[in-house]
Amino acid sequence: MTVTRNARRRDDGMSLVEVLVAATLFGVLGTLLLGLAISTSAVTQDTKSRTDVTGEARTALERMTRELRQSAGLDAVTLPGDGTATSFTFWTDFDGDGFRDQSASDPEVLTYCWSTVTDELTLNDDADCDAARPVLAGKVSSLQLELDSSEWAYDADGNGTTTWQELDAKAGLGNDNHRPDGAELLHIDLVGVTLVVRDGTGGAQTFHTSIDLRNRI
Repeated sequence: MTVTRNARRRDDGMSLVEVLVAATLFGVLGTLLLGLAISTSAVTQDTKSRTDVTGEARTALERMTRELRQSAGLDAVTLPGDGTATSFTFWTDFDGDGFRDQSASDPEVLTYCWSTVTDELTLNDDADCDAARPVLAGKVSSLQLELDSSEWAYDADGNGTTTWQELDAKAGLGNDNHRPDGAELLHIDLVGVTLVVRDGTGGAQTFHTSIDLRNRI
């Protein structure tokens, strides 16, 4: 039986060059697929991180909004210039008995605090920010408060918004100490809260709510 040259060539198998070319192609393809898998995983993780932060921040703002809206008004406010924390304290008569209940089991005097040291938004059951419970732990890079009044008679610059600064500077009403306290807080019935929260991916998300203190006394 005579074996032709073409048949012998087919039986010889792959040459070294062909093996190297095939290995290179498989290596390139494997690298591309691995890169795609890693990229997809990173995008998925980033999306989950943003979703988690968004959910936590919205839950915190919704709770804050609900409690403040039912409150009798602000008791105290601390702004960044007054210390290392931004905080606001208020009383909400949850049980409707007309008394301030400060029991540990069901407190009605609440304080939200944001610390520039810990970057935490916390909630406490008195006017002290120490030993408070984290609401948003280690993710809040900014908390800003807007304190306004609907009493336009005190709108000194005539721009349609009465700020706590205008109330503070009003002779016979404010004490002109450049802080929102005392008589000024009695006239505050509009509170704006802006949170800037890190999303764990190097970016940040901003959340804002405006609250009408409809039950202010």
